[in-house]
Amino acid sequence: MQVVRIILISAVLMLLVTCFPAKAIWFEATGQAAIHNGEKEAARQQATQEAIKQALLFSGASVKSIQSLVNGLLEDDRFEIRASGEVNNIELIDEIYHDDYVTVSIRADIFPQETMCSASDYKKNIVTTWYDINKRQQAAVGNLYDFGKVLAEKIQLEAQNHARHSFIHRVEPYFLTPLDKEKKSMAFTLAQKTDAQFVLFGEIIEFGLETTQSSGLAFWNNDQNRRNLTLSLSMFDGNSGEMVFQDTQNISAPWDFDIHKPINSNSQQLWDSTFGSATKKIIQTVVQSIDESVSCLPAFGRVIKVSGESLSINIGKHNGVKQGDKLTLFQMNQFFDPQNLPHRQFQLHPEAVIVKQVFAETALVESITGAPLANIQPNDFVARR
Repeated sequence: MQVVRIILISAVLMLLVTCFPAKAIWFEATGQAAIHNGEKEAARQQATQEAIKQALLFSGASVKSIQSLVNGLLEDDRFEIRASGEVNNIELIDEIYHDDYVTVSIRADIFPQETMCSASDYKKNIVTTWYDINKRQQAAVGNLYDFGKVLAEKIQLEAQNHARHSFIHRVEPYFLTPLDKEKKSMAFTLAQKTDAQFVLFGEIIEFGLETTQSSGLAFWNNDQNRRNLTLSLSMFDGNSGEMVFQDTQNISAPWDFDIHKPINSNSQQLWDSTFGSATKKIIQTVVQSIDESVSCLPAFGRVIKVSGESLSINIGKHNGVKQGDKLTLFQMNQFFDPQNLPHRQFQLHPEAVIVKQVFAETALVESITGAPLANIQPNDFVARR
């Protein structure tokens, strides 16, 4: 079985939201977590957190408010999540222990809020690369030199399955760790190359193993190994060069493997382990945070082809584009400051455009009024505002 399985049982509408928009709604959810090394309480907390998170996400997670849920059920834990609902009460429905996992069912009394921006209608394209391990020698334990490659792909998969406002459409197949001063210009280049709006840079800062020696009085116990993981991320707007997201996540979790034997970075054995389970939580947190950071930013598409009075743009069905959508047209000018750093300015075009045809990753737009789209060239932009 997987380390964590999440089952959303039901969302029970106790009051009609349309008639009573300020009233609460009961959401019912169930979470499951594996029990490692007999640590039932840790598994219970994880399963409970997953259930609460699912109830919150089901009610809509888009506004950057942080709830601290300390309600008897989690009286010894401070659980934080960004969501668009205010949590009034949480009730424990059921708690069942199985041989190797625990199931927790809860009901949450949530005041849902309306989405605060229309820009979230479209998913924004994000490109990232493999994540380099800063201290390469730390990957020797387990022979996990390609762990950063797998981690980037796992983040992409999580985003494609669960992100509501963003879409990691490409993972470039190489390690890339630019200096901070290089990231802005590199974001311009990488975004244009891959048809992305945002560029996500990542680096594994720490990947080392710590060993705690067993007590001499308890010589029968083995030494305890823990593995650290620190992931540093920053994301830049590929059109303006502005940094829109930055975060560092770290964990220290038991390492359940022989330190002298290799393990496949993409194996179920690794990702079902205690360390793998903790890393999955990092992945979920990162994807949610990235998704929220772009939720209310305008969705940009790039003009990739000009054919008469029709323009092909690099966003399509995957981004939520629909036939009949109206978009704003921009032109871009680039200049360099005295320090030779690139800057871009955007100029609004007088003609708005409408989507005529939609494909998986592209769309065809034309002027709403039928007027000529003068001076528009590839690499100019359309925007959903």
